[in-house]
Amino acid sequence: MSERFELLDIAGDISGKLRLIYGSGPADPAPFVLTLTPQYVARALGRTPPVSFHEIEKYADDNAGDLRKMALLEKGTGRLNLILE
Repeated sequence: MSERFELLDIAGDISGKLRLIYGSGPADPAPFVLTLTPQYVARALGRTPPVSFHEIEKYADDNAGDLRKMALLEKGTGRLNLILE
């Protein structure tokens, strides 16, 4: 049986970055943080920066499965975070 790995929380900051926090549950001692930057999302959407925070949130929602897979793969290598720039 595989370990549970789910989105635990989402946190944004004033710079426009969106942090997606994944783990096995709220008490996970080592959650994985995947950070989306405005530059990454603009490039992924084929747009010129800047993109709005709303667009970053929508990108995260629309690509939730792929982002989760990316986070799980990176956590499997021993990393605890990844910044997509």
